Amino acid sequence: MNGSVGAPQQHRIVAAGAYLLFIVSGLVLLYLEPYSKDDYVRFHARQSIGFTIAWVAINIIFDVFVAVLPHPLNRLLAGVSSLVNLALAVFWIFLMYEAYMGERYRIPQLADIIDGFGNPA
Repeated sequence: MNGSVGAPQQHRIVAAGAYLLFIVSGLVLLYLEPYSKDDYVRFHARQSIGFTIAWVAINIIFDVFVAVLPHPLNRLLAGVSSLVNLALAVFWIFLMYEAYMGERYRIPQLADIIDGFGNPA
């Protein structure tokens, strides 16, 4: 928990919804009025986009290694990939929960990158 914001109930629901359709809902809420002007919703929309991109990148990396490794190793790595995807799905639900509760949980590894994305010029 990196800080409570006390956002209005409607904005907390919308911020949690930013994670629902992954990058699509993040992009829509990032530019849809009136939520594009709300800092809390923008924060979660940007984080949703960053989390989705990271999840896809992780899956691409795993898929490349699964494709090129010999059979016993690629089966093992495919199992690890499934566990990583399960962990990421649980974390995705956690991010939605935090948004709904009015918290600004920052993903430590992505925070600096996400902060620079989607800010008006």
